[in-house]
Amino acid sequence: MNKLSMLTLAGAASLTYAWAQEKPVVEEKSQPAIPERLLDESHMKEELGVNEFTAPSIKKIFEDLEGLPPIPEETAIRKRPDKLPVDRSSLALEMGFLMADGFIIVQCGKMNEVRPIALDLSRYAKAMGAGERVNRHAASLLKNAEDGDLTNFKNNLALTQNDVEQELASLRDPDMAHLIALGGWIRALDAATAALDKKFSPDQAKVVFQPDVPEYFVEILGGLEPEMQQRRDIQGIRKLLERIQAQMTLSPETPEPTEETIKKLRETAVSLVKTALGGFSA
Repeated sequence: MNKLSMLTLAGAASLTYAWAQEKPVVEEKSQPAIPERLLDESHMKEELGVNEFTAPSIKKIFEDLEGLPPIPEETAIRKRPDKLPVDRSSLALEMGFLMADGFIIVQCGKMNEVRPIALDLSRYAKAMGAGERVNRHAASLLKNAEDGDLTNFKNNLALTQNDVEQELASLRDPDMAHLIALGGWIRALDAATAALDKKFSPDQAKVVFQPDVPEYFVEILGGLEPEMQQRRDIQGIRKLLERIQAQMTLSPETPEPTEETIKKLRETAVSLVKTALGGFSA
């Protein structure tokens, strides 16, 4: 093993240890109802079900956005941080961004981006204590990309999220599972608004206007443990989500999305990306 690999492993181990020391014992808590269209098939199985650890499926989020105009290349290819985040909330949000990156590269045909994303997924999962599970999926993702098997590629990304979710359930940490899903949704919104801002279509834009999704995440963030809220600008993220909820709410006066409403939504989405990633963005 070379020196860089040893340092990476040491850093991941240190982060996992710090996370375990930081994590207090918390009582189980209820969560707001997840919009049903964002529940994956696996959530309906009896052995999993919908519980406090269940989060919206990133795969389902992207299924909602199929049929949009092409995503601009400057948005599709995202620069990612070289170093792992130092706090759990940032780690989870970035993990969600990474999973969403996988769906975006499939949509854009940028399959040469699969390897770095798969490696980063393994790196982040290891820091969360779910490295073994995710490593199996990372190998499958590379094989799917090599074979051009896009359906199984997306299925393996969904399984990656499910496996991390199950690992977090064993650690009694539902907050992390929800933040992963939030990161995936923010990245999906980033891609969708960039595509519509470049090539607007009122019919295609309708699928983005789902105010119940930001409303759900606003409630989730309000229930995060206090220490996690202090480590990141959670209140800043909540305020931007509330603004997005209002911008997505169509009215009798404006019953259809317009170019102007998309431009405003795009501006807020860009601010949300920057806030969610703590100032780090492409």
